[in-house]
Amino acid sequence: MRVTVLLATILLGAMLFSGAAGQRLQGQLLDVNSDQPIGAGILTLLTENGVRMATAVTDEEGHWVLEAPRPGHYYIEAKRLGYQPRIDGPVDLKIGDDWTSVYRLQPLAVRMDPVEVSARATERYLELTGFYDRQRADFGHYITPDDIEMRQGGRITELLAPLPGVRLVSVGGGLSRRQIQMRGSHLSQGGLCRPRVFVDGLIYNRGDSRILGVDDWGNATTATSADAVGTTTTYELDIDDIAHPSSIAGIEVYRSAAQVPVRFGGGSIQTQCGVIVIWTKAGHTRQRGRR
Repeated sequence: MRVTVLLATILLGAMLFSGAAGQRLQGQLLDVNSDQPIGAGILTLLTENGVRMATAVTDEEGHWVLEAPRPGHYYIEAKRLGYQPRIDGPVDLKIGDDWTSVYRLQPLAVRMDPVEVSARATERYLELTGFYDRQRADFGHYITPDDIEMRQGGRITELLAPLPGVRLVSVGGGLSRRQIQMRGSHLSQGGLCRPRVFVDGLIYNRGDSRILGVDDWGNATTATSADAVGTTTTYELDIDDIAHPSSIAGIEVYRSAAQVPVRFGGGSIQTQCGVIVIWTKAGHTRQRGRR
């Protein structure tokens, strides 16, 4: 009788030991799109009630191994940073089972920062307008999005004033209205005249060939020119009214007719005072609307 009880106890202990260490789950974790292994993934063994029983981390080849503490019904959770988590099951484990499976995770869509999206859209817009091609041609001066952000000016004229050959003059005294004046390519007297201004490819100010006098305080005085001697300069739209600098994508400045690209009039009489081309961040929307 004692021998029978002892044998039964040994057999029961062997069964319990087998149940404790014999339920093995293993497999591989892969990317569902590329079928490439996912390293550093986390596999978790869950009971039907969601209790965590074991956890494993995948190696560089995506392999993982879990040991179930006892037979039963289990779920397996697979997750990795940058992927959509997955829970699979139930898995019915019996004593001594060796269960193998391959899990594939779906990458999460990359959510870009709105600022980054806006910056890329601005660069793409300037690329489509030919801004960067003209900059590489090395004619004129170019104010890029990075330049605008770095200078942090409150007005467009403040972005333009530091450029060589460009001068900021006040209209009617004070600083309430300011105009950009550039040296005309043909003006032997060294006078200053208004450049032609384009905004998003359209003429904003036509400019002129008048030679402006400027007093000691930087204020524009009576105009004198070959075709309008003794008349007073008629100012058009203020360049600072176009937009705040934060809304500007890029600016091109051609100080003389010889520098002006054909698209903006080339070396004609109309561009003898130079050309300023301003591209706004909203320009691509307006251009689509004109199509």
